[in-house]
Amino acid sequence: MVNKEVWEKVVLQQLELPNQVNIPNRIWRAATWMGMANPDGTVNDTVIDTYSKIKAGLVFTGFQYVSPEGKSLIGQLSNSKPEDLPGLKRLADAIHSTGSLAGAQLVHCGGAANPRFCHGDVSFGPSDGEFRIPTGGIKKVKAMTIEQIESVTQDYVEAAKRAVDAGFDVINVHGAHGYQLWQFFDPNTNKRPKDDPYNSTSLEGRSKALIEVILAIKKVVDVPIFVKVNSSSSGTKPEEVGELVKKIAHAGAHLVIISGSRSTQNPKEVGEAYFLEKAMKIKEITGDTDILFALVGGIRTPKTIVRLLSGNGSKKARFDAIELCRPFICEPALIDRWNLETKMGNQNPARCISCMGCFEPAFSGSGTQCTSFKD
Repeated sequence: MVNKEVWEKVVLQQLELPNQVNIPNRIWRAATWMGMANPDGTVNDTVIDTYSKIKAGLVFTGFQYVSPEGKSLIGQLSNSKPEDLPGLKRLADAIHSTGSLAGAQLVHCGGAANPRFCHGDVSFGPSDGEFRIPTGGIKKVKAMTIEQIESVTQDYVEAAKRAVDAGFDVINVHGAHGYQLWQFFDPNTNKRPKDDPYNSTSLEGRSKALIEVILAIKKVVDVPIFVKVNSSSSGTKPEEVGELVKKIAHAGAHLVIISGSRSTQNPKEVGEAYFLEKAMKIKEITGDTDILFALVGGIRTPKTIVRLLSGNGSKKARFDAIELCRPFICEPALIDRWNLETKMGNQNPARCISCMGCFEPAFSGSGTQCTSFKD
């Protein structure tokens, strides 16, 4: 049990960011694909109704694709054309209506994109190859030209400008989960030769696509920029990610969110905060920089949240914020419950049982929703 004084001091503490962006508490709703957008990616009433119920310090939308050929999943939000702006503004307003700040996660899915959304048969990533489609099957991936990479970087810029015009408070660049920017960093998916500026043989080349996106966005918007990274993957180690985070910090990003390639494990089987050990190694390698850190992955109890936010005396074990995904699908107003239970002296874990049933309806076109509990 976490006592009221500690909860208010540690969890409900405001996080002050540049440009007077003040996040009211340290529990955030992780960016989560909801599969609810219209076929063209525009926002509809179902999207608005869903986000109007989520209460957190900061609420990230599901990943918004920045160009049509970068779309991966049905119902994915679009931030790829001027016509998306009115719906994105409605979405930012819906998030603000709960007292939460609004964050826009931007992505190009690269080789993980599904070409059928662009009426093609090939997706584009760092190198030629094949990629497994989440809904089944294998597709061909063609190596992006340097001109294509630069064009996608500009797509990120235009999407960031639209997000800010729509009223989003924070930009979250998706550099994790096997999408385009992580594909360049992972030598298992980046096979570009040594003489290519985005080569797979040097940390500089592997990091270049992500760093260029951060620098380009910073030139056109004044809101804080966050970056989501994997703690590791089949081709990378936490030590390398630590070196990447140094570059992210030097490029001017304000916060890094540490996730992983297996982002939806069951904490009952592997333990809470299942990326913590690797995240601590990343923080150790990163050393003394001004960049902030958030952690996501199987966090379910108030006690664990307080431990992660305080670090129990260890700097590398302390995070500036934590993110929850599936618990907020199950209980959109979870923080309200925890706040009330703190006053009553009886906090209970998140109701979510990590069954993964919530994403099954989205793959069938009904949108992500808890299938174990119905309010």
